[in-house]
Amino acid sequence: MESTPWDPEGVKVALDRQGRLGDDVASSPSVNRQALYENLVVAREFDRRLAVAAPSWTPGLGEEAALAGLAMVSAANDWVYPGLRDASLALLRGVPPETIVRDVIEGRLVGYLEQCIGPGSDALGMQVAIAGGHALGLGRHGEGIVFASFGEGLTTTGAFHESLVTAAYTNAPLVLVCRSQQWPDGAPAEAGTVGDSVSERAQACGLWVRRVDGADPLGVHAAIEWAADRARRQKGPSLVEVVMTRLDRPSAPSHRDPIERLRRHLETEIGWLPARQAELEAELARRFDPIFESWVRVESKEG
Repeated sequence: MESTPWDPEGVKVALDRQGRLGDDVASSPSVNRQALYENLVVAREFDRRLAVAAPSWTPGLGEEAALAGLAMVSAANDWVYPGLRDASLALLRGVPPETIVRDVIEGRLVGYLEQCIGPGSDALGMQVAIAGGHALGLGRHGEGIVFASFGEGLTTTGAFHESLVTAAYTNAPLVLVCRSQQWPDGAPAEAGTVGDSVSERAQACGLWVRRVDGADPLGVHAAIEWAADRARRQKGPSLVEVVMTRLDRPSAPSHRDPIERLRRHLETEIGWLPARQAELEAELARRFDPIFESWVRVESKEG
């Protein structure tokens, strides 16, 4: 099938746009595909509700495969440094939804130490630098590994490239997960040579890299799992570039939706029914809606 400008070039997928498994691409044998699908839906539904409750919040529609994959691969004692819009990652790591909603609406930059989630930073690139330092410390004196989640804009900073070189030199147990939109509005001069990718720049700094299709949840999960396994075996830092499409863009094609792609696969493999989909959405409404409605009532009284 002919690719579109939204599909990443030269990337093999574990799950094609029709939800079929590729013949020559291995997916994660350990992943529970139904659990992965449900986490994708949880992330999207929570993010959508946040955008309604907090008008300044920009939902990451189409980014769910990277966040759900990272949350499922990371162990309880691994540390995660999320981006400022990665609220659903905290949710999937076990942070109570009412806590996240409160912090987002009130504009707080806080970490959730009980869930091993580091604090956010307004300084672009600092989050990866802190994650790299933490990984260096864990590699020498602790257990577990460190993940950092971010968008491609962060890769234009000096702190990002300094962190890559330092992590490679010290063999730090660090996994970087970059959600790349392939510069839809044009790459700035500091992004590097025209046409190069984030993974190519990371590889030049000495990291193990994988570039995967963000519309392919199985491939994304597999790449993050492989990177995490390398870090746990003290094989050094890695970067997984997840090429995704923001679905709120008017011209974004429907086949770029990771939830739709995995749903088609489940329909074929296990007979996923519309009734189960409706049941899942009803469960999330019962879980999330009272929390968001309580904030609406509070703001109405204060107004």
